Amino acid sequence: MKKILYISNPASIHDQKWITFFALKNEFSLFVIYEKQNKINYETLNVYSSLGINVLNPIDKFSITSPFKTIKSFVTISRILKNNNIDIVHILFATPHALWCKYINCKLIITTRGSDVLQVLPSLKKGTGLKKIYYQWLFNLFKKAFKKANLITCTSIKQQRKLKKLFNLNMTYLIRTGVNVNKIIKQTNQEKLPSELVGKKFVFSPRFFSPIYNIELQLKAIELLPKSILKKYSFVFIRGLQHDKRYKKMIINWLQKLRQSVNLNFYVYDHLDQEKLWTIFNFSSLVIHTPISDGTPNSALEAMAAKRPLILPRIGYDKDLFDNACFYISENSPQLLADLIIKAISDYPQELLVNAFENVNKYGKREVEMMKLYSFYKSLI
Repeated sequence: MKKILYISNPASIHDQKWITFFALKNEFSLFVIYEKQNKINYETLNVYSSLGINVLNPIDKFSITSPFKTIKSFVTISRILKNNNIDIVHILFATPHALWCKYINCKLIITTRGSDVLQVLPSLKKGTGLKKIYYQWLFNLFKKAFKKANLITCTSIKQQRKLKKLFNLNMTYLIRTGVNVNKIIKQTNQEKLPSELVGKKFVFSPRFFSPIYNIELQLKAIELLPKSILKKYSFVFIRGLQHDKRYKKMIINWLQKLRQSVNLNFYVYDHLDQEKLWTIFNFSSLVIHTPISDGTPNSALEAMAAKRPLILPRIGYDKDLFDNACFYISENSPQLLADLIIKAISDYPQELLVNAFENVNKYGKREVEMMKLYSFYKSLI
């Protein structure tokens, strides 16, 4: 049985979806390694264990200020490759994990997902003084890693274009994470909803509390909504288990102030299992995304599969999926977003829902997307 080592973040639901898909195929022996700052929870560990996925001890992160720990991690990776006869190493998020590529001497795949190539890598072209020198060194390490890879996949066309611009990479392949459309449309049992949402109308914001997802724009828009909507609709958020703690606290405090100032009804969840999440999508009146940068958001695809009204920012999402399939907010404007919320709740075109469902079926199905990667695995081995 051929062996694949994933360098992954166990807290990433997208990483879990890619890895578990191939575990269920029972054609490969799978190994997972991760950096120590990315904690693995018992739920993920149990899922991996039940599927026969080998979760290895974590390594120290790549750091120029801790050279001995970094060297130790390089040695650990080399031993894993040799002792387990690994055939393919698949890096599931380019930054920072592509920095480990230098000492990988088997087939290598790098996947980009959004902020890694759209935000982090371009930021390394900036800086002044010593920081500029350090950033340029890191940028060159990433460039060498991408040039070394046998296969590079991206989850959006925008990422492919960015890699072409940054590293002059012509051979990249579009493989989206995709969603389980057939399972999502079946999650319509109200008993699967969190009890506090049963019988309520609500607007759903599924992206975690992180600066890149620009949750504050939504809160500014909520402040501008008429009392009639705030009285009728609750607002549902997912805080997430990681990310910027200071930002999380700021958003929670803001929500609590809105509860007092405009009588906002809101619910915040740290984490939702798959069934509850899909059920919330199916019962939501509207789904809102406001990131400042993004790849192909699975949560938007899930809203489309559930045939829910959807608002997205105009930040270069793939046209084959999203054009004529949602409302776009053209500017980072609270008033524009408030106006779109009102319009989406009261008069969302049926045509957009039909187009969205057709698009996600054509271009966003998990099984179809992962089978593209399966073909690459087979050809590389």
